[in-house]
Amino acid sequence: MINDDDVVAVRAATNIVGVISQFVPLKRVGRRWVGLCPFHPEKSPSFSVNEDAGLYYCFGCQKKGDAITFLRDLEGLDFVGAVERLAAKANVSLRYTDADAGESRKRRHRLIDTMEQAVQWYHERLLTGVDAGPARGYLRSRGIGGAEVRQFRLGWAPNGWDELSKALHLSDVDLRDSGLGLVNRRGRQQDFFRGRILFPIFDPQGAPIGFGGRKLEGTDGPKYLNPGATAIYDKSKVLYGLSAAKADIVTVQEAIVCEGYTDVIGFFQAGMGRAVATCGTALTEDHVKLLTRFAKRLVLAFDADGAGQSAAERFHQWEQTYELDVVVAALPPGKDPGELAQTDPEALRSAVEHALPFLAFRLQRIYGAADLSTAEGRARAAGRALEVISAHPNPLVRDQYLLDVSSRCRIEVAQLRAQLERRGPGRSTEPRSTQSHPTAGPRTDHRRHEWRHRDRQDALDPDDGPAFDDLPRSPGATARHAIDLRTPQRRPAPSSAERDALRVAVERPDEAAEWLDEILFTEGPYRRAFTALCAWPTLQDCLDAIDDDDPEAAELLHQAAAEQSEATIGDVFLRLSQEAARRLLAELKQATLTADDPLALSAAMAHVAGLRTTLHSDDAGTETKLQAGTDLLAWLLDPGEGTR
Repeated sequence: MINDDDVVAVRAATNIVGVISQFVPLKRVGRRWVGLCPFHPEKSPSFSVNEDAGLYYCFGCQKKGDAITFLRDLEGLDFVGAVERLAAKANVSLRYTDADAGESRKRRHRLIDTMEQAVQWYHERLLTGVDAGPARGYLRSRGIGGAEVRQFRLGWAPNGWDELSKALHLSDVDLRDSGLGLVNRRGRQQDFFRGRILFPIFDPQGAPIGFGGRKLEGTDGPKYLNPGATAIYDKSKVLYGLSAAKADIVTVQEAIVCEGYTDVIGFFQAGMGRAVATCGTALTEDHVKLLTRFAKRLVLAFDADGAGQSAAERFHQWEQTYELDVVVAALPPGKDPGELAQTDPEALRSAVEHALPFLAFRLQRIYGAADLSTAEGRARAAGRALEVISAHPNPLVRDQYLLDVSSRCRIEVAQLRAQLERRGPGRSTEPRSTQSHPTAGPRTDHRRHEWRHRDRQDALDPDDGPAFDDLPRSPGATARHAIDLRTPQRRPAPSSAERDALRVAVERPDEAAEWLDEILFTEGPYRRAFTALCAWPTLQDCLDAIDDDDPEAAELLHQAAAEQSEATIGDVFLRLSQEAARRLLAELKQATLTADDPLALSAAMAHVAGLRTTLHSDDAGTETKLQAGTDLLAWLLDPGEGTR
């Protein structure tokens, strides 16, 4: 991991508006920056950035965080990778707490640099090499011209045994560890790719990590050649084209998944630049996890029905686990997307636009292949349909499709349900027991600010008259024994005043520390959020501490940082005081009903009632109301103050 002090330095040196502006056009509105959210489609901006706090928040999809979180969510980086990206731009040197981990990161950077050299060398060879003529001809025959070759940085690996190795002067270790070659039995370097068109594979951030190689027609060897796993490449976790497609994927919230490199290029040519492809392997859960960072809908643009029942169960489970919609583009039989993009791009677009849910697509295949004009044909179709439906884990979804089978195959739905029950339907989707985060109350070691009337008045308006005098203290307090005013017995809904108070506390923490106290808030997440904010030196420190322990309070702080309030600290203080006086008076009245000596509470009730009257009076001036609020808060902190 990276040294904590270095992470703090990177955050301090990073302008979050500059980072986000590379992906999202932002417009300044007051003290905030706003724009269209990059994490979900919207027409009206709900994405807010607080430049001073270094935080963002979307009021539409609730995505939130700092510059590090933004890069992790949008670019698919891990924490270390995001910090390294920001550190490089801010010229901050990083130290690693684990020396081995630091060396591993350096090793990765060196291999990526090696791959970048290879990508450029192979690309130039395709563009200019005399021996690359047949490769250029093949690409043109597939409708791939110079624009696509440059966009995807396609390359040509010549037939020679070691042309790349010689050209780049790679060490034996770098050649082997990058997957670009090996050292043969004679002790000579040997290139891995020879006589192939190369499709560079990039990670989500655009760093080259591998290649896929296609042979030319009439040559020996497998049609496609993919290297084995390396320190920077694992085909089960990598998707071709994602770095180029992710912006469109995020905008549309949809990713198209293909099987081939040329299929991806075809989709881009057809105006659907949100396509990716697996690299010589089936779609895995790691692929799905990667895509869920960018989209909530996957369009399968390959023969999904041919994947079989076991794959179907995986797809359905992924839908449930990751809250995805998995749909299938019904391509014309015998046509792959790359070919269709050249011959009928409108049909390709239509197939994606009218993609069917995966289960519906499989059932359509069954109905299309069945003879539904005979009882035997309908029975066989129903049996196959039940087998397909049984793989879905949601009983409500299964039942909806049983109604469709009943209608098409003319079989009573009750009979189909009984048949499905005997088959053993998929796992139930009853809500799984999840371990909820503990509701963390205020930390016991939170910072308590010192109550000083003079300093509070000076903070509000240093030029507005004399400071308030300290209230005379009186012995004893009967109210404390009748009711615990710090812990209300009921939990009223938080008010707009509490929301404004939290905004002011985030924006002007010093003023809030002088004027506000947690006891002015109702018991609940707003109080916990304010208390936590007072307990830590910075908002970011506070969020780091409570994001997991108290996500409800953390969410309110994220929102407060993204919003802005025109309320003054005095206005917020008076509104909170008015509400606190109302609540406390009601609680004191309730306490008299069960108190052994109701008269003992009369002084407290009279005092609070008088303060409430002053706080709500149209005739009282601001200074008088602030004095009443100060008296109320002093009484709250020491019940009975000034009542005897």
